[in-house]
Amino acid sequence: MGTVDAAALTAAPAPGASTTPNGAAAPTASANASGTKPITITRSGYQGFGSFFNEVSVQDMIAVPRDAYVPPARPFAPPSLERAASLPFGEACRELFMIDFQRWTFINHGAFGGVCRPAHEEANQWREYCEAQPLKFLDRELFPQMVRVMREMADFMGADPRDLVFVPNATTGLNVAIQAAGLRPGDTMYMLNIGYGSVKKMAQAASAAAAGRGAGSADPAAAAAAAATASAGTATAAATPTPTPTPHGEAPGGINVVYGEVVFPISGPQAIVDLVAATLPPGTRLAVFDTVTSNTALLLPVAELTALCRSRGVQVLIDGAHALGQVHLDLQAGVCGGSVHGDTQEEQQQPQQPQQQQQQQAEAAAAGAAVSALTINGSAADAGAAATSKPSSSSQDPGSNLAVPDFFVTNCHKWLAAPRGTAVMWVRRDRQAAVRPLVVSHGSGAGFTSDFIWDGMRDYAPYLATSSALGLWAAMGPARVRAYMRDLLAAAVELCGSRWGTGLLAPSLAMCGGSMALLGLPQELAEGPEADSADAKYVQDMLHHVYGIEVPIKAVQGRLYVRLSAHMYNALPDYQRLADAVEDLLAKERLGRQEAAAAAAAAAAAAAGGQEAAPAKKKCGG
Repeated sequence: MGTVDAAALTAAPAPGASTTPNGAAAPTASANASGTKPITITRSGYQGFGSFFNEVSVQDMIAVPRDAYVPPARPFAPPSLERAASLPFGEACRELFMIDFQRWTFINHGAFGGVCRPAHEEANQWREYCEAQPLKFLDRELFPQMVRVMREMADFMGADPRDLVFVPNATTGLNVAIQAAGLRPGDTMYMLNIGYGSVKKMAQAASAAAAGRGAGSADPAAAAAAAATASAGTATAAATPTPTPTPHGEAPGGINVVYGEVVFPISGPQAIVDLVAATLPPGTRLAVFDTVTSNTALLLPVAELTALCRSRGVQVLIDGAHALGQVHLDLQAGVCGGSVHGDTQEEQQQPQQPQQQQQQQAEAAAAGAAVSALTINGSAADAGAAATSKPSSSSQDPGSNLAVPDFFVTNCHKWLAAPRGTAVMWVRRDRQAAVRPLVVSHGSGAGFTSDFIWDGMRDYAPYLATSSALGLWAAMGPARVRAYMRDLLAAAVELCGSRWGTGLLAPSLAMCGGSMALLGLPQELAEGPEADSADAKYVQDMLHHVYGIEVPIKAVQGRLYVRLSAHMYNALPDYQRLADAVEDLLAKERLGRQEAAAAAAAAAAAAAGGQEAAPAKKKCGG
């Protein structure tokens, strides 16, 4: 063992470079004659995996009890959140985001999110810091900092940090979980028809893998037979038929995919539970449900759905892509979405401040909204009383609670407003032994956290900068942010619905995600009696290019809907502009059709009289 004078080094060791078992800075030897502190170097060997210079293993760092953990300090001052804590919700919060609000009415946070400025700035700080000495950062400091942020995330989600890992996106986590379910030929995978489109593709790929082939490839035995006959000159490879996939696209000889068919209108969340109870095949191996459906913006009763499936021995994967930030989470207690009671057991909300109520009422009056005064939270000056969620105090084994799923995946870049390329996968402790990352690297086999914390050389700044996104939510108050979004969404639905004479796809606002809802559009915007995706794209393109409004349009069972989103930076005038634009577009469509009908009548009359008809005008936007 020896010591090295820190002054002799090109740079002093950064916080987190030498750590105690909890990830904090290790004690150093006493000051030397020059007054600088030496560091102690021992022949301890590599304590983690690969050749990373961490004095404590990742598994040891993540396992330190919460009350004993001392996080490593960031090597720079992160962006200040002091001003954010005093901002009222609505337009004042726009300074916290990167979106060009001068050019766009942005009511589509649910698509790809929108990074908050503090997280964006922190990500850039990490990139600058890394490039100043890449080896020091990547070899010695990255893992303790990653563990710090994972532990912060666990607090926010009500989870044990040993049970969650970062992944680049929910798609990655879903693929990992489906592979971990151990689907074999003949097994059944169940989901609802309103589930996310790419998950249906994952089911097809899982079926192909179980059948021993790549997704979309031919049956290996049939291909070999075709090659043999072709080489013999008796037939061509194309003449040998390939087994036809089933209606849902799964490969012959692979897994079976069964869909519960949700048909609108529905009476409420219990109808979803009843549907699953009636259509879940015996012996199903894996069921996948959304916390909030992307296309239809429904908050599903995942607590009851999970309990139902697990009581029948079915593994449950919750696609919570829209969950983090939009709904309250307490994964230890099985709270990861809605219930038949229409709630998510939200944490205690802060009292409303009268001055903010008056501000919102004045704003509503100025916008000419025919809605009642908004019940919206005030400024976040008292944010200390509404910090991030803490893990459930229950000592009950999560696996014994049937409402706790086997796998839960959620995005950080959507409602949490973290940088893109950040998501979380949570796996119940008794399922972790079967989980393997899609990319195998140095940490493989060293433990659940180690398996996923490093998947090769890439930019890890988005994960680290998620800390600032969590800090922003802590400063604003998670329950208060969600209350603002819920109340604003309700006001937007009332405003637009009363203007257009339409209603929700969901049976009530309580079954919407809290920050998203599908509201009907005037059916005349469709070209025919049954709206389709071409109609939806046309309306969305018109709103985007002509009116500068970013909002998604959906065609569901022959009807057009707009998916409204509400975030902390949105305000009622955003939806006023949408209502005006839809009415203007509708007027143009009616005029265009009247002109087209008149032109057709003139053409018919001209043809009858042998005269040449005047040219018909194109449809608006055509």
